[in-house]
Amino acid sequence: MSTLSFDGDVIVVTGAGGGMGRSHALELARRGARVVVNDLGGHPFGGGSDASLAAAVVEEIRQAGGEAVPNTASVATADGAASLTEQAMDEWGKLDAIVANAAILRDKPFDEMTLQDFDDVIDVNLRGVMRVVHPAFKAMKAAGGGRIVTVTSSSGMLGAQHQANYAAAKSGIVGLTRTLALEGMACGIKANVLAPGALGTRMHLAMVEAATFHADADADLVRNEQAAALMTPERVSPMVTVLTHRTCPVTGQILCSWGGWYGRYGITLNEGWAERVGLATAEDLIAHWAAVTEDASAHDAGLDAFAHGTRSAEEGASAQAGAT
Repeated sequence: MSTLSFDGDVIVVTGAGGGMGRSHALELARRGARVVVNDLGGHPFGGGSDASLAAAVVEEIRQAGGEAVPNTASVATADGAASLTEQAMDEWGKLDAIVANAAILRDKPFDEMTLQDFDDVIDVNLRGVMRVVHPAFKAMKAAGGGRIVTVTSSSGMLGAQHQANYAAAKSGIVGLTRTLALEGMACGIKANVLAPGALGTRMHLAMVEAATFHADADADLVRNEQAAALMTPERVSPMVTVLTHRTCPVTGQILCSWGGWYGRYGITLNEGWAERVGLATAEDLIAHWAAVTEDASAHDAGLDAFAHGTRSAEEGASAQAGAT
């Protein structure tokens, strides 16, 4: 088995001052990548800054013989996000991959969540990702290719109690990234989504300290010491290595990485039920509900919504033509 070496590739990692981002940055640098280590150093719930976090990770990389530069810009501003690509280009003349990992958390029951709670999380976790990858995509397209890794969450895929703002942002990342995968195919850009899980991070510790809204459960993951021992950031980073490497085998996928388990979330469609000649009624749907919702025929939906719609329309037109 060959070793995945980055041989001087330039990679930006946001939110790399601690937790999973730090682990990714250290692992990529260990394998030869030159890393822009971005972290505002703010509180995991938003607000504040601390330039020492990014600087400390850069120093770790340099002490180990690697190359890295710090960046303390906020992804919540267009100029701050754009500075990541600019710094990579100014420092090393290229950008091969980006890991958009930065995020904040502000858990509350939905009816207690303020619009500001919602807007702040969306601004960093979704709009911040868009701001970061937009200039990076342009630079990669001009250079003939690159790899984009965004970070969703099981909350974004499955929903989670008291995380309406966080789940909405993380779900939006899926649609954004799968579209980038489609548009990047013609110019050598691969874009994938990472659904990670790690404890022992700054965000996790802030949740424990604040007790957020999970502390009433005996088996609460946030306070589960056995889970924390297993779900380390270092167990997430191997998937990041695969997805940022020039040999990345996929695009438009949602890959999972937590606690030593690696897998894939799928977006599926079933065969369903169709009335292609007459106009279906609500009563028709109830009568055929088992067919509408069955799982046996479920298959990967693919990437292109317009292509799927075209196929469906063609099937409908063919059925109508056969009935006349």
